[in-house]
Amino acid sequence: MFPIFILFFLLIIISSLTTIPLSIAVLSVITVLFEKSWVFFAAFLLGLFLDLFGLRPLAQTSLFFVLFVFIIWLYERKFETQTLTFVFFSSFLGSLIYLIVFRYNNILFQAFVSALFAVLVFHLIQNSKIKTQKLK
Repeated sequence: MFPIFILFFLLIIISSLTTIPLSIAVLSVITVLFEKSWVFFAAFLLGLFLDLFGLRPLAQTSLFFVLFVFIIWLYERKFETQTLTFVFFSSFLGSLIYLIVFRYNNILFQAFVSALFAVLVFHLIQNSKIKTQKLK
């Protein structure tokens, strides 16, 4: 649980420096892997911090993040969500919509980079979970 807090802290710093929505990527991975209700609270707080650091009106990003997590939760019953393809497409579509709504440039490239980052984080967390389960 502690590495997740460190990841959120680093994510806030990096997301305030770049326009690539890495926060969407990490939120999709955390939502898929943990399936807990605290993800909604984390999405809301992450959005608030990003709005504060980005000097935007408060709660716009939070609302988008909470809706994004809710949509992933809705699809958990219909699809196998703990796969690389689901993580790739959910973070790609979420990033694409985020970039369109908040009027960024180069949206396809940035959404693709965000989706690749999500796949990388998902793969790293999955491998670390498997290794720790084998050690126990």
